[in-house]
Parts: sequence; structure tokens; C-alpha cells
Amino acid sequence: MENKSLKIVRKTTTIAVDLMGGDDYPDVRLDTLLAVSKSQPDIKFKVFVSKSYLDTISPRIAQLDEKTIEFLACGRSVSMAESPFSALRQKRESSLSLAIKDVADKKSNICVTAGNTGAMVALSKYWLNPLYDIERPVLATLLPSKSKRTLLLDVGATIDARADELYNFARIGSAWQTAFNGVTNPTIALLNVGTEKNKGDDTVKQADVMLGESNLNYKGFCEGTHLFNGFADVICCNGFVGNITLKSCEAMASFIKNESSDPAKATIWQKIKKGMRIIEPDKYNGALLLGFDGLIIKSHGDCNALGFDAALHQAFNMAQQPIITKMIKILEKS
Repeated sequence: MENKSLKIVRKTTTIAVDLMGGDDYPDVRLDTLLAVSKSQPDIKFKVFVSKSYLDTISPRIAQLDEKTIEFLACGRSVSMAESPFSALRQKRESSLSLAIKDVADKKSNICVTAGNTGAMVALSKYWLNPLYDIERPVLATLLPSKSKRTLLLDVGATIDARADELYNFARIGSAWQTAFNGVTNPTIALLNVGTEKNKGDDTVKQADVMLGESNLNYKGFCEGTHLFNGFADVICCNGFVGNITLKSCEAMASFIKNESSDPAKATIWQKIKKGMRIIEPDKYNGALLLGFDGLIIKSHGDCNALGFDAALHQAFNMAQQPIITKMIKILEKS
């Protein structure tokens, strides 16, 4: 019998990257992107840049294979200080807008940007469709813990959420944890100033009632002390609270990392670092914009090479599964 070798067919994932978005000049993000492209043959990058920046880097990218990495010149870019309204009205031909549109047109599987969060949300609303019956999008991020990774949402998309929106955040978070991580009947909690029923403002109290009457696996209120101990699979709050919470945690992790690297302070801070099981925050850079029929990863605007690398790899991992299809089926039942 003749032996025939099996031919493995690899599926290429196409990632749209808004390279112009971010606090700093794009060079660090470009270097990171080129390094990932060389090491990951299963990824095709479509890189959206300004015409002027493309002219600057043309000598560096002239010999690159367009089947692996393609650069697309855009007329404009969105600044980090620009208002969402201005970006939506005047910057639809920007690198951020066209990268998101590429996902909407099904030409890319997912988009990564380190750009303006408000503009990203506004342009995503313009190009993408709402996911099932979800009216407001949400930014979600996974928190490390000893037992399981908790999904915290919202961390910046909807600053002042109503009670019904917090309820929908819980639905989205639960659906994502099941669709992507395979968590059965995810537990849900509302971030509050205390666990007692009489704590919190009217919005949180109303959301508590709605979730308590739902078929979701709702545990009740939680506090900041519960974020990293595996208290719930999903923790919900409005974007104002979530953004401050996330950045405060990242700042503390960076502080402990920096203190423990000082030889004069290393012993005590190394012990604290070990006891707290602090994880390098840059390795977990990248929040996921949920609520649309396309996937968008939001990297920190001031991310370094390690952080942007993490966002790109997170995008690749997300695109390997039909998350949107799974989430729609789950949301239909919630």
C-alpha cells in the first residue's frame, strides 16, 4: 500500500491594523508588527497608515510580501484628542475608520487599534451592525487571578450606563465567556461600593433587581477586593468606574514591578510581588469591543512593544473561533 503524506492546510487570519492610532509616533508599533509578521506565517496584516507616513517607511517595506503584509494609504488619521463626533463626521477616510470598515466588509477577521477610544466606538457604530438586540457597545478585559480569569466590563465604551445597559453588559459578558472560554453558566456580579443590598446608587440597585429576576447566573454585588480572587466570571460596571479601576490596577502592578527591580528595595518588594501574584500588565494589553457583529481590539494608546505584541496575538487568538455566531445563539436565549 502506497504511503501518502497528509497535506496540512492552514487557515490564514487577516488582521486589520490602524497603525496611526496611539499616543506616540507609529515606529514602535511598526517594528512590533513586522516582528510578529515574520514569526506568524498564518497571519496576514492589512496595515492602514497615513499617506505621509507610508512615504516615510517605503524603503523599509519595499521588499515585503503583500500576501503577508499589505500597507494601505489613507487620507487622514484620528488624533487622540479628537471628539467622536468630529471623527465620525470628518474622518471616515481615516486609518481608524477604514480598518474598522475592512472588518465590516468581511475582508479582515478582526481589527486592532491603539487609537482614540471614543472615535473607535463611534466609527464602529457607523460601519458595524449591533449584535442581536444589544444597543450599547462595551469594552471588556480579562483580569488575572489565582483560579480563573474574570471578564471586567465596561472599561471605557459607555461612561454613564443605565440599569438596563448594565443588565445587557452582563448578558454580553456571559455570552462571551461561554462562546470563547467555554465557561458553562458563567457567574455574574455587579461592582459596587459594598455587597449589601442597600449600598450603591439607584442605577446599580435597579440593575441588581433586573439581574436577580433574570435567568442569568447572578451572584449579587461585589467590591474592588473581589476583582482578582475569582469571585465571578463576569463583573459589570459603567465605563467610568471600569476605566479608572483598570488603570489603577495596572499602575499599581507597574509600581510594584519597578520597585522590585531596585536592588536597594528588591527583597521586600519581591516578596510583595510574589505574594500578590502580580502579572506584567503589558502582557495582557488589549480590551475587546463587544456589542457588534465584528471584532475590534483596543490597545492602550501608550503601549510599548510588549503591549502591542500582546494585542496582536490576542487578536489572532480571538479570530480562530466563530465567537460572534456563538454569542448570537447564546444572546437569543438570555
